[in-house]
Amino acid sequence: MNNDIKTTLKEISESSIEIICEVSAELFEKERPIALKKVGEEISLPGFRKGHVPESMISQKFGDAFILEEMANIAMDRAYSEVLTRHKIHAIAMPEVKVTKLAKGNPFEFTLTFQVMPEIKLPDYKKIAKEVMSGEEKMDVTDEEVEKALEELRRQFATKDAEGREVLPEVTDELAQKFGPFAKVEEFKTKIKESIAHEKTTRAREKKRMQTMEKIAEGITAKLPQTLIDGELERMVGQFKHDVEQMGMKFEDYLATTKKTIEEMRKEWTADAEKRAKVQIAIREISLVEKIEVLKEDLDRESKFFMEKYKDAEPASVRMHLEMMLINEKVFQFLETQK
Repeated sequence: MNNDIKTTLKEISESSIEIICEVSAELFEKERPIALKKVGEEISLPGFRKGHVPESMISQKFGDAFILEEMANIAMDRAYSEVLTRHKIHAIAMPEVKVTKLAKGNPFEFTLTFQVMPEIKLPDYKKIAKEVMSGEEKMDVTDEEVEKALEELRRQFATKDAEGREVLPEVTDELAQKFGPFAKVEEFKTKIKESIAHEKTTRAREKKRMQTMEKIAEGITAKLPQTLIDGELERMVGQFKHDVEQMGMKFEDYLATTKKTIEEMRKEWTADAEKRAKVQIAIREISLVEKIEVLKEDLDRESKFFMEKYKDAEPASVRMHLEMMLINEKVFQFLETQK
């Protein structure tokens, strides 16, 4: 612990805290040569090459206030990790920073206002998971469902008659062979039946997972920080924008057609965004309580695969998103073992 940095914590609300930081005059002054060197590397003056301007010339040309500001930035960067460690802060966003005292030869003082996670108390999530997950659902596939799926597949090889009407090919062994290593029609139909059953099972599992998490999330009574809800809203709007553009329509044109604004959409989706944020918080809390973690090698592998596919993506954001997705899957698998 650095005794030259004094910190005072003050709770503003259930999800917001303020920390007043004071860096001693002695420690702050030690940042001066570092600040001068940093500024000197970035500026150039007539008669001097970039990075070779004398320190005395820098102070003379730019004034002491300019140097003090650079010293303040360096001191705040150094103090930030000390603050997080000392007060065990779990911040959900970068803090708001405000400089309160900055003068040569005096202690440097600034405040950090953090949005933090309120204390979360989960309901009996194991009991809830057992109740929801234990119910069995029939996954029977009817002949009618197989025939309907087969008709959709036949449309891939449809032709037109003389009057322009669609003509589907006959269901023959030859047609079956066009869709894969099937010797006979019956083998092809069996595969279709298996695929439908698999899809039904997957949908049922996803439905139970969300029912479980929504029920657990309903038991969270803490008021969520607005930052979390806003973040979820941004993700929802971003995904919707992507979906609209995938359909070949400009997002601005969609808004004009529906006579809606992004602000109106956000307002309509706020309740759903809060529910989603609570679900994500519940998953995170369960992972902490049950010590569910993602293996580094799994995260490295998934990140590498993603970056090879989307080369323009920002690596840190990709890694954060994938870690969340992998944790989510592990928590769901854990809850499924409770049935």
